[in-house]
Amino acid sequence: MSRAPRLLPDIVPVTPSAYEDFTRCRRLHYCGHLLGIPPSDPAPANDQGLLVHDMLWRIHATGSCHDDAHVDDVLAAHGASSDAVRELVGRHARRCPARGAERSAHEQELARFHRLPPPMFMATARIDAIWVHDGLLDARDYKTGSPWHTRVADVPAARVQAFVLGAAAARRGLRLRLRYEYLQPEVDDDPEPWEPDDDDLALVEEELRAAVEAMWRERDWRGVGEPDVCGRCRYRSICRDSAAPGEPSWPVLSMA
Repeated sequence: MSRAPRLLPDIVPVTPSAYEDFTRCRRLHYCGHLLGIPPSDPAPANDQGLLVHDMLWRIHATGSCHDDAHVDDVLAAHGASSDAVRELVGRHARRCPARGAERSAHEQELARFHRLPPPMFMATARIDAIWVHDGLLDARDYKTGSPWHTRVADVPAARVQAFVLGAAAARRGLRLRLRYEYLQPEVDDDPEPWEPDDDDLALVEEELRAAVEAMWRERDWRGVGEPDVCGRCRYRSICRDSAAPGEPSWPVLSMA
């Protein structure tokens, strides 16, 4: 099996975002993950989402999200006491399994290596929260945007998360549950959680292996050229296959 020069290493890294981009558009994956080109088109700001993720980690690391006084102290200490942030944290607290959990971990980076059959790849995923309760390894991915799927099992990024989490659950004799927890008040229901069994996880591993094999065989890295995909792409202004062309928004450097 030959490879395109300087693009893929012998052990291909696979992350949730990289796999999501590859399944959406190969040109997107090429620009962002293989060439590392800075985005040419602005994406919606996610400052609030990043802040909420950080606050939930700090709240759980030093106490409980069910302790209102503790939550108030953490938010105040980090200048995050706005009504909007409090509401998002409160929406999490209503779904948090901490009270019945045996143990928990937050902002955990997990990895799992696939060797055979080739090609080799290393899957990694950062998990927002993991709770152990009722025989479950209950993994949570906090979301502050709008849902695109009604089932977590249908999300490409979730395949990578399940692959690394499945091994961690099996080592502890636990069942895996992966839940996407949407915190925005306008989202009424979370997507259906995913509890993959051994057969599901075997299919996921083969799906990821086949995708990596396709990466090795890819030469053209063509874009999909579909308006609904291209219109949200962070490289739509510079992509040769874009169905939503425009002017790149890179800053202009002054030579003065």
